[in-house]
Amino acid sequence: MALFALLVSAGVFAVFATPVATAQSTTNVTIKNYAYNPASFTVVIGVNNTVTWTNNDAVTHTVTSNNGTFGGTLPPGKTFTFTFTTAGTYAYHCSIHTYIKGTVIVLGAPSTSTSSTTATSVPEFPLGALAVAVFTALVLGSYLVVKARTSSSRQPL
Repeated sequence: MALFALLVSAGVFAVFATPVATAQSTTNVTIKNYAYNPASFTVVIGVNNTVTWTNNDAVTHTVTSNNGTFGGTLPPGKTFTFTFTTAGTYAYHCSIHTYIKGTVIVLGAPSTSTSSTTATSVPEFPLGALAVAVFTALVLGSYLVVKARTSSSRQPL
């Protein structure tokens, strides 16, 4: 029985010890008072490389890259979204109000390979896994204590 509990504990730990996938997030930029906010920012491919601009002004603006990579017109209250897939620095502006300028710095995807010179990362696991491990250890410990007491009480005096 103790071996069974130990095997179940190991199986549960193995399931929960697998790395948790990080959901990709969107980077938000607002256009307010005739300015991009933030005007300059950095994103990482695969992490937060989808950018959404929201026009919070009462007039139409654009998000127009200087090199033609992306662009969109944003009437008041509307959004424009673009996903960057290539590392680099992207300057952009409002083609209606040319003094409104911004820059997106796009970094390459984080490396998933490890080498002998890099530290091995510790896998992330949910808090629930810790609770399951503690619970399993308590159940197993209780079982062993009860078994030891029962065995010792059956011995002749």
